[in-house]
Amino acid sequence: MFHLRRALRAPLLLLAFLWVVFEETIWHWATWLGGQIARLPIFKGLERLVLRLDPHIVLLLFVVPLLGLIPLKFAAVWLIGGGHPMKGVLLLLGAKFLGTAMSAHLYAVAEPKLMQIPLFARSRNFIVALLARAHAYLDASPSWQAARHAVRQAKTMIRAMVLGGGPGLIDRVRAVRAQWRRRA
Repeated sequence: MFHLRRALRAPLLLLAFLWVVFEETIWHWATWLGGQIARLPIFKGLERLVLRLDPHIVLLLFVVPLLGLIPLKFAAVWLIGGGHPMKGVLLLLGAKFLGTAMSAHLYAVAEPKLMQIPLFARSRNFIVALLARAHAYLDASPSWQAARHAVRQAKTMIRAMVLGGGPGLIDRVRAVRAQWRRRA
């Protein structure tokens, strides 16, 4: 059993790392998109409605994004079946992303109401505590720390190259070469 745990540790850490990076990236963009969607007049009305409704009814409102995206999912299947798999997959991913953004914004607005439901509050607190334990375990892992550091460096470098706010890749290479020449 101990050997199995040791053998599975590295692949599971890799999967956990990929999942967290994916989750953080998607959450960042979904939060941005949710903020853009929130500017629409219909969603401002939905926010006011959430504040007035009973918590159990608010919980049912989470079905709305799911039901609203069903036609898009059918269209994606139709595109895939019609010989346009890339368009279908892109539409499906876009629909999932839009649904996640809508749900994330709705949750941000509705969380105080939802926390009035005892079972929801217990479930949410249990899941948040479980995620905190998982993140604490990962954060304590040296390989996790090294991977996070590498990702932060890559993001910084990409951001600098794309935005041009700092020295680009070529400028950095030239600076390193100049430093090596001075040492030689």
